[in-house]
Amino acid sequence: MATTPTVLISALQLANSVATLYTATNVKARIDKLTCTNEDTVAHTITFHIVASGGSASASNRIIYAKSLAAGECYTCPEMIGHWMTNGMTIQGFADTASMVTARASGIEAT
Repeated sequence: MATTPTVLISALQLANSVATLYTATNVKARIDKLTCTNEDTVAHTITFHIVASGGSASASNRIIYAKSLAAGECYTCPEMIGHWMTNGMTIQGFADTASMVTARASGIEAT
């Protein structure tokens, strides 16, 4: 099995409704780091899910729920670190306000 360090989610600003941010495609992937930075002058919340192939975001696959980030805060999401995803699984997430929280994730993909 070959493993490759990779950027799972390139830096992007979260939307204010759930969106797929990464899909494990023909790989087994592990999340090693996910950071979220609140770029605004007021607090915002973030929510993330790890969703099975063909599934949708729901309470049963929610990993982070409405975590508040203070103005200017950079949060390393320990709840996400170490989770493995198999083919077709996704990372889905959003913030309470669009374009105010930047997210980035890295990890490994194994083939």
